[in-house]
Amino acid sequence: MLKQFGKWNRVYSQLENHFVGKSKKGGATYGWGFVKPTLAFYYGRTNCFLQNRTSSLFKTGKLTELSLFWPDPNLKLQITTRFNAKKERGTQKIDPFEFKNLPFNSKFSVRSNQSEQAKKAVNYNVQGLLIRLLRVSHPHELNITIKRGKLIIQKPGFLKDLLPLDQFIRYSLDLFDQLMLISTDGIDFLNEDNATILESVTCPICSEQIVEQMVMCAKCKTPHCRDCWEYNRRCATFACHGTSYLETVEV
Repeated sequence: MLKQFGKWNRVYSQLENHFVGKSKKGGATYGWGFVKPTLAFYYGRTNCFLQNRTSSLFKTGKLTELSLFWPDPNLKLQITTRFNAKKERGTQKIDPFEFKNLPFNSKFSVRSNQSEQAKKAVNYNVQGLLIRLLRVSHPHELNITIKRGKLIIQKPGFLKDLLPLDQFIRYSLDLFDQLMLISTDGIDFLNEDNATILESVTCPICSEQIVEQMVMCAKCKTPHCRDCWEYNRRCATFACHGTSYLETVEV
């Protein structure tokens, strides 16, 4: 057990460096058994907290959870896989609504007390990010809620390896960016019904024209080749320091 905590703590220490945060080590405590490692960091001005805890939400009885501040305390939203589909409090009496994307409907159940806002928020790009999050470890289970001013993303089990944890955090931050864009008045250029067409755009990393797989920095909106971004792991614009991107809609 202690050897497992040693590896687990080293992974969280690496994440602390990646996301410029503060981790707390897990291990044995006097009189309390074992505590699990945690990570706190800021994403822009948003405070984020990564933890592992026991829960009856998933069949494993365990989950990995990232929580972020959400500006609307009145919004209640749940996006869960139909595989587990355990309803959160406040959504039990709300019927799920459907989307045009039939494969998405077959995988996810969506409920909200603000259905029109939720339908707008869970657009083509958000659905793609949800599929990515679903594929990180335990590829059939995912639970996302917005309630009491928090966005909470949960995967079953205790994620202990660097790659799935890094993917889980980065995809969750991308999801936060997308949801915030749709929730901000006057900013819906990534909405599938109002896509902006960009032509003759040059990637700042490879200096080549971007023909396909274009992504945009979530912070400064500079277009990049997706492969170049994945290689560089951040925006190439001077002084931007953005670490997450938005996928553009192909038209």
